[in-house]
Amino acid sequence: MKRYDPQSLGDVMRETIERAGMADLLYEARAVNAWPAVVGPEIAARTARPHVHRGLMTIAVRNASLRQELNMCRSQLRRHLNESVGRDVIKEVRFK
Repeated sequence: MKRYDPQSLGDVMRETIERAGMADLLYEARAVNAWPAVVGPEIAARTARPHVHRGLMTIAVRNASLRQELNMCRSQLRRHLNESVGRDVIKEVRFK
């Protein structure tokens, strides 16, 4: 039986997630969870929970004026979301 050097559980999990190709999914989930912190509680309450697929974050907004305001700030929102996650995972933000 071959012995290996001991590793921390966190390192083993990180390596397993990377090998399975699930790292982007994990960072996308972190971006979804960061949405209320990025836009604040009032705007987060007026928007639906974001959905991310392959770098495209889609957020449903019922109020047309709020949707237009957010649409004008989407590049800043994308930058703040990526900064909060620590990785360039969100490529585009769309409001519907």
